[in-house]
Amino acid sequence: MMRFGYGFDGAGVGDGWGIFGSIVCLIIVIDLILAGIWLWKQIKK
Repeated sequence: MMRFGYGFDGAGVGDGWGIFGSIVCLIIVIDLILAGIWLWKQIKK
């Protein structure tokens, strides 16, 4: 999924795709951080 987002940015398929790829990457990064926080809380219990 990460490569998918960066692929659109790097490929230069047009500004629309580049922005879309960046948004996808940002969502994935935020999702991973939230998942990490949740997992840490579960382990802490």
